[in-house]
Amino acid sequence: MDFRQLNSNPANKQEPVPVAQPQHPVAKRGVGTAVPKWLNLMSVAVLFGVAVLLLLLSVLFARGNTNDNEFKYVSSTQYQAVFLNNGQVYFGNVKALNGKYIDLVNVHYLTQNATTNASGQQQASGDYTLVKLGCQQIHSPTDRMLINRDQVTFWENIKGDGKVAKSIEEFKKQNPKGPNCDEQTSQTPAENAPSQASKNSTTTQNSQTTTNPR
Repeated sequence: MDFRQLNSNPANKQEPVPVAQPQHPVAKRGVGTAVPKWLNLMSVAVLFGVAVLLLLLSVLFARGNTNDNEFKYVSSTQYQAVFLNNGQVYFGNVKALNGKYIDLVNVHYLTQNATTNASGQQQASGDYTLVKLGCQQIHSPTDRMLINRDQVTFWENIKGDGKVAKSIEEFKKQNPKGPNCDEQTSQTPAENAPSQASKNSTTTQNSQTTTNPR
């Protein structure tokens, strides 16, 4: 037998057996996992709260800047007139101004004079008296007034050559130590005299005892 033919026969040739390679497990990913509804609602609520907080902070910041910008218009060399929404007017020096109040010192206000007619009745005249806030009033307030900002219609600087500014300066010259608290006269305001300010602000009633500047 020819062994060479046997060995060369393709049918008798053995193929190598492939060695199996180790396989690593592949992690499975979830597809289309649903998010709980309550979690979505909580996320929306948190985002809404943050947006509202940022809006409030922006408003407060803008309001603060507005007050600062407004105070720069207060003239330190002039008097200011503060007009309330009930018709009363106060004069003095604005020392502070913000969204809550106006700090007014050296306060004066106007009262309308009254005259007595032939029948002994008092009637309004066309003259006004500038009254200094202080010991002339029955409750003796200090010379400082914090006026609630929501009671203020507007305020303005007044010129030094105006009647009110001149009257204030004249009163200061005649009373260098302040008003004489021993000199008091009763004055009945006319019906169309400025009304008293709201209870929400520091006020002076025109019907109280006052002293007229000389």
